[in-house]
Amino acid sequence: MTDPRKRAAFTGRIAEVYGVRPAEVPRLLAGPRSSTVRVNRLAAPAEEILADLVAVMPEVEPVSWCADTYFCLADTGCAAAIPLAEQGLVYIQNASSLIPVVLLDPQPGELILDTAAAPGGKAFHIAARTHGAARLWLNDAIAPRADKLRDLARLYRVPYEKLTSIPAQYLDKELPADTFDRILLDVQCSGEGRIDLSRSDALRYWSQERIDRYKYRQTRMLEAAYRLLRPGGTMVYSTCTIAPEENEFPVSQVLRRHDDLDVRPALLDQPNFRPGLGAWRGYRFAPALGNALRVLPTEHFEAFFAAKLVKTR
Repeated sequence: MTDPRKRAAFTGRIAEVYGVRPAEVPRLLAGPRSSTVRVNRLAAPAEEILADLVAVMPEVEPVSWCADTYFCLADTGCAAAIPLAEQGLVYIQNASSLIPVVLLDPQPGELILDTAAAPGGKAFHIAARTHGAARLWLNDAIAPRADKLRDLARLYRVPYEKLTSIPAQYLDKELPADTFDRILLDVQCSGEGRIDLSRSDALRYWSQERIDRYKYRQTRMLEAAYRLLRPGGTMVYSTCTIAPEENEFPVSQVLRRHDDLDVRPALLDQPNFRPGLGAWRGYRFAPALGNALRVLPTEHFEAFFAAKLVKTR
């Protein structure tokens, strides 16, 4: 059972971020979210896979802003698509997890680094969007996760150039500077967007101290990625958490250190998408954070944050 004081602290923070009453927070963060299923063009022609998908799961609806992806509308969610996923024909994930790759806009022939790639959904999405023609460098700091990533890349027919296991905050010590055309930095975080307040143990691992530990590590990860990005390159920083300390704060810190880094508008328009915060509890963020994207939780979306950054020179 969650300590009532911890629950009050958590709901108070979330209410402050979203500009709602604390009593509304349990409704926003309760119950499972629906998923999407993405057709994997690397495995077979998309039309054939879609036909197989509709045969087992007729209640699907296209995601208008992400090609080859469908909302699962059945009461059982995407469960019927699991056998297709086990064959590498489709990939199942929440709609919010599609956003980073859409913003990254990877192109064939580019050298692209996914700094925390396991379990692989975003890396495989990059490969599918570029028809397997991106030069992918996959990395995950935890060696067993990297091993599993290798196996799943084989299942999903994903070609890549390198697979390394280096802590993301130290990648600039191991990899060449000013090298990558695009970098995806989907970082480890406190995971507030996945908290289900209908569960009695929902806040077991949540604490302000944990958030504060993450924010400094995430800032170092962003700094390392900045050094690896070539001039003119694009980087997407994303999390599945709500805390401004882990979202706007790291981006703002790196923006203030580097005047050649800018946040570009996300250009995704959904009713529950909001701009990044301008300030949090007396701390003012860099004005460019207004171009970042906050996803408010709904039945289809987990809470999420993403910022598209361009190294201008």
